[in-house]
Amino acid sequence: MNAPQPRARADAWWLVVLTAGVVVTGMAYSLWWPAVVRHQSSYWATPGDMWYTVRTAHWIGWGSLSFVYSNYRSALVTLPGFELLLTPVVMLSSALHLSEQAPGLLGPGKPTEWLLIGPVSLLCSGLPLFTLDALARRMGILTGSRRVMSVAVAAAVWPALAIWGHPEDALALGFAVYALVMVLDGRWTPAGWLLGAALAMQLLVVMLVPVFVGLVGWRQGRALLARAAVLPGFLLVAVLVPDFHDAFYVLSHQPADPTPNHITPWLSLAPKLGHGQVSGGPGRLLNGAVAVAAGFLAHRWRRDVWHILWLIALVLATRTVFEAVMVPYYAMPGVAIALVTARPHSLRWVGVCVAGAGLTVMTFTRHGRWEYWLAMTGLTAVMLALAWPVRGDRVPDASRVVRSEQEQEATAVAMLL
Repeated sequence: MNAPQPRARADAWWLVVLTAGVVVTGMAYSLWWPAVVRHQSSYWATPGDMWYTVRTAHWIGWGSLSFVYSNYRSALVTLPGFELLLTPVVMLSSALHLSEQAPGLLGPGKPTEWLLIGPVSLLCSGLPLFTLDALARRMGILTGSRRVMSVAVAAAVWPALAIWGHPEDALALGFAVYALVMVLDGRWTPAGWLLGAALAMQLLVVMLVPVFVGLVGWRQGRALLARAAVLPGFLLVAVLVPDFHDAFYVLSHQPADPTPNHITPWLSLAPKLGHGQVSGGPGRLLNGAVAVAAGFLAHRWRRDVWHILWLIALVLATRTVFEAVMVPYYAMPGVAIALVTARPHSLRWVGVCVAGAGLTVMTFTRHGRWEYWLAMTGLTAVMLALAWPVRGDRVPDASRVVRSEQEQEATAVAMLL
């Protein structure tokens, strides 16, 4: 009975060490890369997007949660869930009189606040590492293979945090994966709250809602969604009621800046919003159509968890296909899920690693809009094709999900009779 405990502790320590590795290497990159590689010691390579998040967290600390969309320097296009979590940290940095880099301006080359904000941001990599390992364990993947997989996941998450400064995406992925683990274990109440936490971190997690509903069935799905709506619903009310015009405009139009990022052919169809920005909404509607179709397939394949996981990878990965303005960290969630779906002890997994690494590196390069989009879409298609479950994959037990749906149907029939 006690035999699994030492192994569980060893697994936990492995993930702790990997998380620490992300923190150490991320801080080393930001502090030493300019001096060692670029021979410029006057600045640190801190992720620019993180300072918009820090500034928004400051506003929340000053009592302006309801007006985070009013200032263009916030650059916030999702719910302020992570900014709310970060507020105590930035208020502490103010109390310590640490310098920071103002978003949109040059600011100091070495903002000392990064010595506090940086490790906190990079620590967010731990949540997807732990939850994806829990999912892999639930899928029957052995310990050695899970450890190899977790190294690849850490490499996939690293650029989103160390280079781009988007820990909210890592947290959203982690919460969504843990919600899936709870669903597979038949624990509906925590699954709903975890899905709500994911939505509060990154609103685009709404694309996974059809898959969750398809997996658990509509009757159980209503209770799941009711719990999942509480946290993001609170944030929506907090920003929409006092400042409806600005909040609704940002959340519905999803403004994106083509100039510093990578444009795709979808830019021609994206509505122009002024100030050089375009709307990301239409492309995400197409991604939503893929999500709805995945939801129908999830209900059909609900007995096969491998196919459900592949559908989640599909929904997350196709975001890169339909974006008018592409930012490299958008590819991270799809790559991370595909690494689990392909199973680390298979040859296909090596191909997924190569395709995922190629996709990650390619999104940083500069090409024409068609060349960029075709290469990115091709690598995404190859990665998803290699991650497709094949015959012989061990199918985890989904009896709790199916049995719950059958019990609901039997109860409904009994009530009619």
